[in-house]
Amino acid sequence: MTQLFIHAPITIIIFVFVAALVTLSKSTDYLTDAAIVISKSFGISDIIIGATIVSLGTSLPEFATTISALSSGSTDLALGNVLGSIITNTSFILGLGILYGSIPVSKKSTFNVGVTFLGIVSIYLISLLNHASIPRFLGYILLIALPIYLFQSFKTSQADEVISHPTANKEKMSVAKLMLLILKVIVSGLIVALSSSFLVATVQVSASRIGISEAIISATIVALGTSLPELSTVISSAKKGYGGLAFGNLIGASLMNLLFVLSTAVAFSKTPIIVPKSFLLFHFPIAIAIFLYLLYCIYNSKKHILTKKEGLFFIILYIVYILYNLFVN
Repeated sequence: MTQLFIHAPITIIIFVFVAALVTLSKSTDYLTDAAIVISKSFGISDIIIGATIVSLGTSLPEFATTISALSSGSTDLALGNVLGSIITNTSFILGLGILYGSIPVSKKSTFNVGVTFLGIVSIYLISLLNHASIPRFLGYILLIALPIYLFQSFKTSQADEVISHPTANKEKMSVAKLMLLILKVIVSGLIVALSSSFLVATVQVSASRIGISEAIISATIVALGTSLPELSTVISSAKKGYGGLAFGNLIGASLMNLLFVLSTAVAFSKTPIIVPKSFLLFHFPIAIAIFLYLLYCIYNSKKHILTKKEGLFFIILYIVYILYNLFVN
C-alpha cells in the first residue's frame, strides 16, 4: 500500500490521509450502530450493550490502525496510536467535556481509572527494565485480562439492569432486515480495514518526507482524528446532563486501548515493540502525570465531580503535550 504514495504529491497524500481518517471513523460508527440494533433484536439490554459492544466499538479505529501498522512492520506507529489516544481522551477531550457540563465520577469509573493508571505505569517500568522494549509475555497478560474485564463489566451491568429494568424486551425484526444489518456490519468492517491501511500508508510516507517519526504523527494527528467521535459524544452528553456516562465511556476506551489494542500489538507483532526514547522521556511520563492528576481530582473532593477549573488544566496538559511534539521532536 505504501508504494502507491511514494511518488505522489504531498497534497494528494494529505487529502487521502484526511479522507481515510474520516472514513475510518464513520464506518466504525456504522458498524457499531448496526451491531447495537442486532443485539437489541435478541433482547440484550442497553446497559449490557454499552458495557460490551460500545466499549469495543470505541476502540475499533485504534485497533484497525494498529493491525494495519503491524502488517506493514511499523511498530512505532502502533504504539504511538495507542498511547496518543489515551493521552488525547483523558486530557483534551475530557477537559472540553468538563467545560461544557458537570462530570460526576462513579465508583466503577474510579476503579477503571486506577486500573488504567496501573497498566500504564507497569508497561512503562517493564519497558525501562527490558531495554526499552515491551516483552511479548506482557501482551499475553493484557489479552487474558481483556475477557475478564468484559465479563466483569457484563456482570455489573446485568446487576444494574435487574434493578432498573427487570425484563429486557426484544425488538421485533424481519429476517430481511436482520440480514441487511449483518451485511452492513460486514461491509463496514471491510471499509474499516481498507481505510486504516490507507491511513497507515500515508502516515509512513509523510513521516519519511517531513522527517518526523511515525510514532509522533500517530500519537498526535492520528490519535486526535480517531478520538473525534468521542469528542462530540462527550460534549453532547455533558450538555444534556449525562457527563458521568461520557466519562465512563472515555475511561473505558482508554482501558480498552491497553487490553484490546496494545495487547494485540505486543502479542502478535513479528518484531519486538521497541519504545522510542521520546516515549520513555516524555509520552509515558505525561500520560502518568495526567492520570495522577485525574486521581487527585477524583479523591480531592467528596463530591466526586470534576470542575471546570480542573477541566481547563487538562486542556493545558494536552497543549503542553502537543507543543513538545511540535518543537522538541
